[in-house]
Amino acid sequence: MTKRRKLVWTAGILAAAVASAGVGTAVWADPLKLPGSHTIEVYAQEDALSGETQKDPGLFGMCDADTYYAEQGDRKLCIVLSGPLGEVKAQRKDGKVTVAAEEVAALKRMAAKDSDATTLVLMGSGPSALIPIADLTDGKPVTVPALS
Repeated sequence: MTKRRKLVWTAGILAAAVASAGVGTAVWADPLKLPGSHTIEVYAQEDALSGETQKDPGLFGMCDADTYYAEQGDRKLCIVLSGPLGEVKAQRKDGKVTVAAEEVAALKRMAAKDSDATTLVLMGSGPSALIPIADLTDGKPVTVPALS
C-alpha cells in the first residue's frame, strides 16, 4: 500500500470515529432526539419559581445555576425542578412528545408524590416536555408539544 493510500484510509477511519462519537454523544445527551420510545426522567415543576423570561439563556443554556431554559413556541421559559420522581417511556415525533397510555398511571403516581405540583417535566439533556397534571387521564396516551 502506498503512503498516499494509507493516509486516505487513516483519514477515513478517523472521520468515521469522530462521527460515531458525535452520534453517541447526542444519543446519550437526549435520547428523545432519536426515533422510537426511550426511558426518560420525570420531575415536578416548581410553579412558584418557574415562569416566562425575556432573557436569552446563559453560557451553559441555563437561566441560572438551578433553573433550566426552554422554549415552547414563542415562549421563553425558566423552569425550576423538584425531583426526580421516576422514569417513564416516551417518544418524540413531529414536534410532539407522547407518553403511552400504559405509562399515564405511573405519571399520576409520580404527581401524587409532590402535592403542590401542577406540571410534570420530562427531562432528556434538558427539559423535553411539560405535562399538565390535569391532562392525565387513565388509559389514554398524553401528547404535548416538545420543548426546544
